Amino acid sequence: MSWEFRRNLWIQLTPHRLIATPLVLGLLFLASIQASVLPIAPETLFWLFAGFWGTRRAADSIMEEVIGATWQSQRMAAIGAWSMTWGKLFGATAFAWYGAALSWIAFAATIALDVHTRPWMRLPSPGELLSMLVFALLAQSVSMLVALIQMRRRRRGRQFALGLAQIAGLSTFVPFFFVTNTFEPIRRSTIWWYGFPYPTQAFLLFAATAFFAWALLAVHQLMRAELQYRDATWRLPLFALFLMGFITGFIPRPYLLPFPSAVALAANGVAMLSLFYVTLLAAPGEPIALLRWARALRQGSWRLVGELMPPWLPVGVITLAVGLMALRESIAIDLWVQSLGPQSITIGRHVTSWIAALMVFAARDALVVVLFAVGRRPERADINAVIALAILHGVVPVVLTAFGFAAQAGLTAPLPGVSSPLTVAAAALQTAALGLALAWRFARLRPAPSTAG
Repeated sequence: MSWEFRRNLWIQLTPHRLIATPLVLGLLFLASIQASVLPIAPETLFWLFAGFWGTRRAADSIMEEVIGATWQSQRMAAIGAWSMTWGKLFGATAFAWYGAALSWIAFAATIALDVHTRPWMRLPSPGELLSMLVFALLAQSVSMLVALIQMRRRRRGRQFALGLAQIAGLSTFVPFFFVTNTFEPIRRSTIWWYGFPYPTQAFLLFAATAFFAWALLAVHQLMRAELQYRDATWRLPLFALFLMGFITGFIPRPYLLPFPSAVALAANGVAMLSLFYVTLLAAPGEPIALLRWARALRQGSWRLVGELMPPWLPVGVITLAVGLMALRESIAIDLWVQSLGPQSITIGRHVTSWIAALMVFAARDALVVVLFAVGRRPERADINAVIALAILHGVVPVVLTAFGFAAQAGLTAPLPGVSSPLTVAAAALQTAALGLALAWRFARLRPAPSTAG
Protein backbone atom coordinates (compact mmCIF):
# COMPACT_ATOMS: atom_id res chain seq x y z
CA MET A 1 0.00 0.00 0.00
CA SER A 2 1.31 3.44 -0.94
CA TRP A 3 2.51 5.54 1.98
CA GLU A 4 0.62 8.55 0.59
CA PHE A 5 -2.58 6.52 0.28
CA ARG A 6 -2.22 5.23 3.85
CA ARG A 7 -1.57 8.73 5.17
CA ASN A 8 -4.72 10.07 3.50
CA LEU A 9 -6.76 7.18 4.92
CA TRP A 10 -5.59 8.11 8.42
CA ILE A 11 -6.60 11.72 7.85
CA GLN A 12 -9.96 11.08 6.22
CA LEU A 13 -11.27 7.98 8.01
CA THR A 14 -11.08 9.17 11.60
CA PRO A 15 -12.86 7.11 14.30
CA HIS A 16 -15.62 9.66 14.92
CA ARG A 17 -16.37 9.82 11.17
CA LEU A 18 -16.46 6.04 10.88
CA ILE A 19 -18.93 5.81 13.76
CA ALA A 20 -21.06 8.94 13.28
CA THR A 21 -21.74 8.54 9.55
CA PRO A 22 -23.52 5.13 9.66
CA LEU A 23 -25.47 6.22 12.75
CA VAL A 24 -26.75 9.37 11.06
CA LEU A 25 -27.61 7.59 7.82
CA GLY A 26 -29.26 4.73 9.68
CA LEU A 27 -31.45 7.11 11.69
CA LEU A 28 -32.32 8.98 8.51
CA PHE A 29 -33.54 5.90 6.70
CA LEU A 30 -35.30 4.47 9.76
CA ALA A 31 -37.18 7.75 10.04
CA SER A 32 -38.22 7.33 6.42
CA ILE A 33 -39.83 3.99 7.30
CA GLN A 34 -41.86 5.52 10.11
CA ALA A 35 -43.00 8.47 7.97
CA SER A 36 -43.58 6.33 4.86
CA VAL A 37 -41.75 8.99 2.88
CA LEU A 38 -38.09 8.86 1.97
CA PRO A 39 -36.68 12.27 3.09
CA ILE A 40 -33.60 12.09 0.88
CA ALA A 41 -33.21 9.76 -2.08
CA PRO A 42 -30.20 7.44 -1.75
CA GLU A 43 -29.01 8.47 -5.20
CA THR A 44 -29.00 12.10 -4.05
CA LEU A 45 -26.90 11.11 -1.05
CA PHE A 46 -24.53 9.20 -3.32
CA TRP A 47 -23.97 12.25 -5.52
CA LEU A 48 -23.62 14.50 -2.48
CA PHE A 49 -20.88 12.24 -1.11
CA ALA A 50 -19.10 10.88 -4.19
CA GLY A 51 -19.98 13.78 -6.49
CA PHE A 52 -20.03 17.07 -4.65
CA TRP A 53 -17.83 16.22 -1.66
CA GLY A 54 -15.60 13.87 -3.65
CA THR A 55 -14.77 16.49 -6.28
CA ARG A 56 -14.10 19.02 -3.53
CA ARG A 57 -11.68 16.69 -1.76
CA ALA A 58 -9.96 15.67 -5.00
CA ALA A 59 -9.42 19.32 -5.92
CA ASP A 60 -8.19 20.23 -2.45
CA SER A 61 -5.92 17.22 -1.96
CA ILE A 62 -2.83 19.09 -3.15
CA MET A 63 -3.82 22.70 -2.50
CA GLU A 64 -4.17 22.03 1.21
CA GLU A 65 -0.62 20.66 1.17
CA VAL A 66 0.59 23.88 -0.46
CA ILE A 67 -1.30 26.03 2.05
CA GLY A 68 0.02 23.91 4.93
CA ALA A 69 3.61 24.19 3.61
CA THR A 70 3.97 20.39 3.43
CA TRP A 71 4.01 20.02 -0.37
CA GLN A 72 7.70 20.79 -0.76
CA SER A 73 8.66 18.06 1.69
CA GLN A 74 6.37 15.62 -0.11
CA ARG A 75 7.98 16.49 -3.44
CA MET A 76 11.40 15.65 -1.99
CA ALA A 77 10.21 12.36 -0.49
CA ALA A 78 10.95 9.06 -2.19
CA ILE A 79 7.43 8.69 -3.62
CA GLY A 80 6.87 7.94 -7.28
CA ALA A 81 4.52 9.97 -9.43
CA TRP A 82 2.04 7.12 -9.82
CA SER A 83 1.92 6.40 -6.07
CA MET A 84 1.41 10.09 -5.39
CA THR A 85 -1.35 10.28 -8.03
CA TRP A 86 -3.56 7.46 -6.85
CA GLY A 87 -2.64 8.06 -3.22
CA LYS A 88 -4.01 11.59 -3.50
CA LEU A 89 -6.95 10.84 -5.78
CA PHE A 90 -8.31 7.79 -3.96
CA GLY A 91 -6.98 8.51 -0.49
CA ALA A 92 -8.24 12.08 -0.19
CA THR A 93 -11.71 11.00 -1.33
CA ALA A 94 -11.89 7.93 0.96
CA PHE A 95 -14.51 9.42 3.30
CA ALA A 96 -16.65 10.50 0.33
CA TRP A 97 -16.69 6.92 -0.95
CA TYR A 98 -17.35 5.63 2.56
CA GLY A 99 -20.46 7.81 2.86
CA ALA A 100 -21.58 6.94 -0.67
CA ALA A 101 -21.33 3.20 0.02
CA LEU A 102 -23.20 3.55 3.32
CA SER A 103 -25.99 5.42 1.53
CA TRP A 104 -26.77 2.42 -0.66
CA ILE A 105 -26.34 -0.06 2.22
CA ALA A 106 -28.81 1.88 4.37
CA PHE A 107 -31.20 2.14 1.45
CA ALA A 108 -31.02 -1.61 0.84
CA ALA A 109 -31.79 -2.22 4.51
CA THR A 110 -34.76 0.17 4.30
CA ILE A 111 -36.19 -1.73 1.34
CA ALA A 112 -35.77 -5.05 3.15
CA LEU A 113 -37.68 -3.71 6.17
CA ASP A 114 -40.41 -1.86 4.26
CA VAL A 115 -40.79 -3.63 0.93
CA HIS A 116 -44.56 -4.10 1.28
CA THR A 117 -45.25 -0.44 2.09
CA ARG A 118 -43.42 0.97 -0.91
CA PRO A 119 -43.04 -1.68 -3.62
CA TRP A 120 -41.93 0.96 -6.17
CA MET A 121 -38.61 1.36 -4.34
CA ARG A 122 -35.82 -0.65 -5.89
CA LEU A 123 -32.08 -0.83 -5.89
CA PRO A 124 -30.33 0.20 -9.12
CA SER A 125 -29.08 -2.51 -11.43
CA PRO A 126 -25.38 -3.44 -11.44
CA GLY A 127 -25.00 -1.53 -14.72
CA GLU A 128 -26.51 1.63 -13.21
CA LEU A 129 -24.33 1.37 -10.10
CA LEU A 130 -21.24 0.85 -12.25
CA SER A 131 -22.15 3.87 -14.38
CA MET A 132 -22.55 6.03 -11.27
CA LEU A 133 -19.21 4.81 -9.95
CA VAL A 134 -17.34 5.55 -13.17
CA PHE A 135 -18.92 8.99 -13.64
CA ALA A 136 -18.02 9.90 -10.05
CA LEU A 137 -14.42 8.79 -10.64
CA LEU A 138 -14.34 10.83 -13.85
CA ALA A 139 -15.60 13.91 -12.02
CA GLN A 140 -13.04 13.54 -9.23
CA SER A 141 -10.12 13.02 -11.63
CA VAL A 142 -11.14 16.05 -13.73
CA SER A 143 -11.39 18.17 -10.57
CA MET A 144 -7.93 17.09 -9.49
CA LEU A 145 -6.56 17.73 -12.99
CA VAL A 146 -7.89 21.30 -13.12
CA ALA A 147 -6.70 21.94 -9.55
CA LEU A 148 -3.21 20.73 -10.48
CA ILE A 149 -3.15 23.08 -13.46
CA GLN A 150 -4.18 25.98 -11.23
CA MET A 151 -1.63 25.04 -8.59
CA ARG A 152 1.19 24.81 -11.11
CA ARG A 153 0.41 28.36 -12.15
CA ARG A 154 1.10 29.32 -8.51
CA ARG A 155 -2.03 31.45 -8.53
CA ARG A 156 -3.33 32.98 -5.34
CA GLY A 157 -6.94 32.57 -4.33
CA ARG A 158 -7.58 29.06 -3.10
CA GLN A 159 -11.37 29.30 -3.15
CA PHE A 160 -11.48 30.48 -6.77
CA ALA A 161 -9.18 27.67 -7.89
CA LEU A 162 -11.17 25.08 -5.93
CA GLY A 163 -14.45 26.38 -7.29
CA LEU A 164 -13.21 26.26 -10.87
CA ALA A 165 -11.85 22.74 -10.44
CA GLN A 166 -15.05 21.51 -8.81
CA ILE A 167 -17.27 23.04 -11.49
CA ALA A 168 -15.14 21.36 -14.18
CA GLY A 169 -15.55 18.01 -12.42
CA LEU A 170 -19.28 18.34 -11.79
CA SER A 171 -19.87 19.25 -15.44
CA THR A 172 -19.02 15.66 -16.38
CA PHE A 173 -22.28 14.54 -14.72
CA VAL A 174 -24.35 16.23 -17.43
CA PRO A 175 -24.59 13.24 -19.81
CA PHE A 176 -25.40 10.91 -16.92
CA PHE A 177 -28.21 13.00 -15.44
CA PHE A 178 -29.80 14.19 -18.67
CA VAL A 179 -29.54 10.96 -20.65
CA THR A 180 -29.21 7.99 -18.32
CA ASN A 181 -31.63 9.04 -15.60
CA THR A 182 -33.94 11.80 -16.79
CA PHE A 183 -35.29 10.76 -20.18
CA GLU A 184 -36.52 7.18 -20.13
CA PRO A 185 -37.01 6.85 -23.94
CA ILE A 186 -33.49 8.08 -24.56
CA ARG A 187 -32.09 5.86 -21.82
CA ARG A 188 -33.59 2.81 -23.51
CA SER A 189 -32.46 3.91 -26.99
CA THR A 190 -29.27 3.03 -28.82
CA ILE A 191 -26.29 5.06 -29.97
CA TRP A 192 -24.79 4.37 -33.39
CA TRP A 193 -21.00 4.51 -33.40
CA TYR A 194 -19.01 3.56 -36.49
CA GLY A 195 -22.13 1.96 -37.92
CA PHE A 196 -22.86 -0.31 -34.93
CA PRO A 197 -25.71 0.16 -32.43
CA TYR A 198 -24.92 0.26 -28.71
CA PRO A 199 -27.29 0.66 -25.74
CA THR A 200 -27.12 4.25 -24.53
CA GLN A 201 -26.24 3.37 -20.95
CA ALA A 202 -23.55 0.90 -21.99
CA PHE A 203 -22.01 3.37 -24.43
CA LEU A 204 -21.99 6.15 -21.81
CA LEU A 205 -20.26 3.76 -19.43
CA PHE A 206 -17.65 2.97 -22.07
CA ALA A 207 -17.13 6.67 -22.85
CA ALA A 208 -16.88 7.64 -19.18
CA THR A 209 -14.36 4.84 -18.54
CA ALA A 210 -12.22 5.91 -21.50
CA PHE A 211 -12.21 9.58 -20.53
CA PHE A 212 -11.53 8.70 -16.89
CA ALA A 213 -8.44 6.77 -18.03
CA TRP A 214 -7.27 9.78 -20.03
CA ALA A 215 -7.93 12.16 -17.11
CA LEU A 216 -5.98 9.89 -14.77
CA LEU A 217 -3.14 9.78 -17.29
CA ALA A 218 -3.16 13.58 -17.48
CA VAL A 219 -3.03 13.87 -13.68
CA HIS A 220 -0.09 11.47 -13.67
CA GLN A 221 1.66 13.57 -16.32
CA LEU A 222 1.23 16.77 -14.30
CA MET A 223 2.34 14.97 -11.15
CA ARG A 224 5.50 13.84 -12.92
CA ALA A 225 6.17 17.42 -13.96
CA GLU A 226 5.54 18.63 -10.40
CA LEU A 227 7.96 16.03 -9.02
CA GLN A 228 10.61 17.21 -11.52
CA TYR A 229 10.49 14.19 -13.83
CA ARG A 230 11.61 14.93 -17.37
CA ASP A 231 9.87 13.24 -20.28
CA ALA A 232 8.47 14.16 -23.67
CA THR A 233 4.95 15.51 -24.11
CA TRP A 234 3.30 12.56 -25.88
CA ARG A 235 0.11 11.98 -23.86
CA LEU A 236 -1.74 15.07 -25.05
CA PRO A 237 -1.19 14.44 -28.80
CA LEU A 238 -2.39 10.87 -28.30
CA PHE A 239 -5.51 12.16 -26.56
CA ALA A 240 -6.11 14.54 -29.46
CA LEU A 241 -5.95 11.63 -31.91
CA PHE A 242 -8.25 9.57 -29.69
CA LEU A 243 -10.73 12.45 -29.50
CA MET A 244 -10.83 12.76 -33.28
CA GLY A 245 -11.43 9.04 -33.64
CA PHE A 246 -14.14 9.15 -30.98
CA ILE A 247 -15.98 12.04 -32.64
CA THR A 248 -15.70 10.59 -36.14
CA GLY A 249 -17.59 7.48 -35.03
CA PHE A 250 -20.80 9.50 -34.51
CA ILE A 251 -20.99 10.77 -38.10
CA PRO A 252 -23.60 8.78 -40.08
CA ARG A 253 -22.39 7.43 -43.39
CA PRO A 254 -25.11 9.13 -45.52
CA TYR A 255 -23.86 12.52 -44.29
CA LEU A 256 -20.41 11.87 -45.72
CA LEU A 257 -21.60 12.52 -49.28
CA PRO A 258 -20.82 14.13 -51.71
CA PHE A 259 -17.58 14.98 -49.87
CA PRO A 260 -16.54 11.98 -47.77
CA SER A 261 -14.37 13.94 -45.33
CA ALA A 262 -16.08 17.35 -45.13
CA VAL A 263 -18.38 16.55 -42.20
CA ALA A 264 -15.66 14.65 -40.33
CA LEU A 265 -13.20 17.49 -40.84
CA ALA A 266 -15.76 20.03 -39.65
CA ALA A 267 -16.49 18.09 -36.45
CA ASN A 268 -12.84 17.28 -35.75
CA GLY A 269 -11.75 20.80 -36.64
CA VAL A 270 -14.04 22.28 -34.00
CA ALA A 271 -12.84 19.71 -31.43
CA MET A 272 -9.15 20.25 -32.18
CA LEU A 273 -9.48 24.03 -32.20
CA SER A 274 -11.26 23.91 -28.84
CA LEU A 275 -8.63 21.56 -27.38
CA PHE A 276 -5.89 23.82 -28.73
CA TYR A 277 -7.28 26.90 -26.98
CA VAL A 278 -7.92 25.01 -23.74
CA THR A 279 -4.38 23.64 -23.56
CA LEU A 280 -2.94 26.98 -24.65
CA LEU A 281 -4.69 28.89 -21.87
CA ALA A 282 -4.16 26.15 -19.28
CA ALA A 283 -0.39 25.79 -19.79
CA PRO A 284 1.14 28.44 -22.08
CA GLY A 285 4.58 27.77 -20.62
CA GLU A 286 6.93 29.50 -18.23
CA PRO A 287 9.34 32.16 -19.55
CA ILE A 288 12.56 30.31 -18.72
CA ALA A 289 11.18 26.99 -19.96
CA LEU A 290 10.13 28.58 -23.26
CA LEU A 291 13.54 30.20 -23.61
CA ARG A 292 15.31 26.90 -22.92
CA TRP A 293 13.05 25.13 -25.43
CA ALA A 294 13.85 27.70 -28.13
CA ARG A 295 17.57 27.38 -27.39
CA ALA A 296 17.40 23.56 -27.57
CA LEU A 297 15.57 23.86 -30.87
CA ARG A 298 18.32 26.07 -32.31
CA GLN A 299 21.03 23.73 -31.04
CA GLY A 300 19.31 20.61 -32.35
CA SER A 301 19.03 18.93 -28.92
CA TRP A 302 15.96 16.95 -29.90
CA ARG A 303 15.59 15.05 -26.65
CA LEU A 304 15.55 18.31 -24.72
CA VAL A 305 13.17 19.76 -27.31
CA GLY A 306 10.71 16.95 -26.61
CA GLU A 307 11.04 17.36 -22.84
CA LEU A 308 10.60 21.15 -22.81
CA MET A 309 8.02 21.42 -25.58
CA PRO A 310 4.90 23.36 -24.52
CA PRO A 311 1.98 20.93 -24.34
CA TRP A 312 -0.20 23.07 -26.60
CA LEU A 313 2.29 22.99 -29.47
CA PRO A 314 1.75 19.36 -30.65
CA VAL A 315 -2.01 19.91 -30.37
CA GLY A 316 -1.53 23.00 -32.51
CA VAL A 317 0.34 20.95 -35.12
CA ILE A 318 -2.53 18.44 -35.25
CA THR A 319 -5.02 21.31 -35.48
CA LEU A 320 -2.99 22.80 -38.33
CA ALA A 321 -3.00 19.47 -40.17
CA VAL A 322 -6.79 19.22 -39.81
CA GLY A 323 -7.10 22.83 -40.96
CA LEU A 324 -5.01 22.23 -44.06
CA MET A 325 -7.13 19.22 -44.98
CA ALA A 326 -10.28 21.28 -44.38
CA LEU A 327 -8.85 24.04 -46.57
CA ARG A 328 -8.27 21.58 -49.38
CA GLU A 329 -11.81 20.27 -48.92
CA SER A 330 -13.24 23.80 -49.00
CA ILE A 331 -11.55 24.44 -52.34
CA ALA A 332 -13.25 21.31 -53.68
CA ILE A 333 -16.55 22.59 -52.28
CA ASP A 334 -15.91 25.93 -53.98
CA LEU A 335 -15.46 24.24 -57.34
CA TRP A 336 -18.56 22.12 -56.77
CA VAL A 337 -20.65 25.19 -55.86
CA GLN A 338 -19.43 27.00 -58.97
CA SER A 339 -20.75 24.14 -61.06
CA LEU A 340 -24.24 24.68 -59.62
CA GLY A 341 -24.64 28.17 -60.97
CA PRO A 342 -23.11 31.64 -61.04
CA GLN A 343 -25.29 32.91 -58.16
CA SER A 344 -23.67 30.51 -55.67
CA ILE A 345 -20.03 31.09 -56.54
CA THR A 346 -19.25 33.25 -53.49
CA ILE A 347 -20.36 30.62 -50.95
CA GLY A 348 -17.36 28.40 -51.42
CA ARG A 349 -14.97 31.34 -51.51
CA HIS A 350 -16.28 32.53 -48.17
CA VAL A 351 -15.74 29.07 -46.68
CA THR A 352 -12.18 28.89 -47.99
CA SER A 353 -11.31 32.36 -46.71
CA TRP A 354 -12.97 31.67 -43.38
CA ILE A 355 -11.00 28.45 -42.79
CA ALA A 356 -7.76 30.19 -43.75
CA ALA A 357 -8.61 33.05 -41.40
CA LEU A 358 -9.35 30.59 -38.59
CA MET A 359 -5.90 29.06 -38.94
CA VAL A 360 -4.00 32.36 -39.07
CA PHE A 361 -5.99 33.92 -36.23
CA ALA A 362 -5.34 30.81 -34.10
CA ALA A 363 -1.60 31.37 -34.63
CA ARG A 364 -2.06 35.03 -33.66
CA ASP A 365 -3.97 34.08 -30.52
CA ALA A 366 -1.21 31.65 -29.53
CA LEU A 367 1.32 34.48 -29.75
CA VAL A 368 -0.96 36.70 -27.65
CA VAL A 369 -1.13 34.10 -24.89
CA VAL A 370 2.63 33.40 -24.98
CA LEU A 371 3.37 37.13 -24.81
CA PHE A 372 1.36 37.37 -21.62
CA ALA A 373 3.08 34.21 -20.33
CA VAL A 374 6.53 35.82 -20.68
CA GLY A 375 5.33 39.19 -19.38
CA ARG A 376 5.58 40.72 -15.95
CA ARG A 377 2.64 38.74 -14.52
CA PRO A 378 2.98 35.21 -15.93
CA GLU A 379 0.73 33.77 -13.21
CA ARG A 380 -2.13 35.81 -14.70
CA ALA A 381 -1.35 34.98 -18.32
CA ASP A 382 -4.55 33.03 -18.90
CA ILE A 383 -6.85 35.67 -17.40
CA ASN A 384 -5.16 38.55 -19.21
CA ALA A 385 -5.12 36.57 -22.45
CA VAL A 386 -8.84 35.75 -22.16
CA ILE A 387 -9.59 39.46 -21.72
CA ALA A 388 -7.44 40.38 -24.71
CA LEU A 389 -8.95 37.68 -26.91
CA ALA A 390 -12.47 38.68 -25.85
CA ILE A 391 -11.72 42.22 -27.00
CA LEU A 392 -10.28 41.06 -30.32
CA HIS A 393 -12.96 38.47 -31.08
CA GLY A 394 -15.98 40.18 -29.54
CA VAL A 395 -15.71 43.86 -28.68
CA VAL A 396 -13.88 45.14 -31.76
CA PRO A 397 -16.18 43.42 -34.32
CA VAL A 398 -19.28 44.66 -32.47
CA VAL A 399 -17.96 48.23 -32.36
CA LEU A 400 -17.01 48.20 -36.05
CA THR A 401 -20.44 46.84 -36.99
CA ALA A 402 -22.19 49.46 -34.83
CA PHE A 403 -20.33 52.29 -36.59
CA GLY A 404 -21.23 50.98 -40.05
CA PHE A 405 -18.03 49.09 -40.84
CA ALA A 406 -19.56 45.61 -40.99
CA ALA A 407 -17.37 44.63 -43.95
CA GLN A 408 -14.27 45.32 -41.83
CA ALA A 409 -15.58 43.55 -38.71
CA GLY A 410 -13.56 40.45 -39.55
CA LEU A 411 -10.18 42.18 -39.42
CA THR A 412 -9.58 41.04 -35.83
CA ALA A 413 -11.67 37.85 -35.70
CA PRO A 414 -12.54 35.02 -38.13
CA LEU A 415 -16.22 35.82 -38.62
CA PRO A 416 -18.14 33.51 -41.00
CA GLY A 417 -19.54 35.27 -44.04
CA VAL A 418 -17.25 38.28 -43.59
CA SER A 419 -13.85 36.65 -44.06
CA SER A 420 -12.03 37.43 -47.29
CA PRO A 421 -8.46 37.39 -48.58
CA LEU A 422 -8.10 40.84 -46.97
CA THR A 423 -9.04 39.28 -43.63
CA VAL A 424 -6.38 36.60 -44.01
CA ALA A 425 -3.79 39.25 -44.92
CA ALA A 426 -4.72 41.35 -41.88
CA ALA A 427 -4.44 38.28 -39.64
CA ALA A 428 -1.03 37.47 -41.12
CA LEU A 429 0.20 41.02 -40.45
CA GLN A 430 -0.99 40.84 -36.84
CA THR A 431 0.72 37.47 -36.42
CA ALA A 432 3.98 38.78 -37.85
CA ALA A 433 3.89 41.85 -35.58
CA LEU A 434 3.27 39.72 -32.50
CA GLY A 435 6.06 37.34 -33.59
CA LEU A 436 8.51 40.26 -33.70
CA ALA A 437 7.30 41.44 -30.29
CA LEU A 438 7.79 37.95 -28.87
CA ALA A 439 11.31 37.72 -30.34
CA TRP A 440 12.14 41.08 -28.76
CA ARG A 441 10.77 39.87 -25.43
CA PHE A 442 12.85 36.70 -25.57
CA ALA A 443 15.92 38.79 -26.39
CA ARG A 444 15.36 40.74 -23.19
CA LEU A 445 14.94 37.52 -21.21
CA ARG A 446 18.23 36.11 -22.50
CA PRO A 447 20.98 36.70 -19.94
CA ALA A 448 23.67 39.11 -21.09
CA PRO A 449 27.12 37.58 -21.75
CA SER A 450 29.64 38.10 -18.98
CA THR A 451 32.52 40.50 -19.68
CA ALA A 452 34.58 39.68 -16.62
CA GLY A 453 38.15 38.53 -17.13
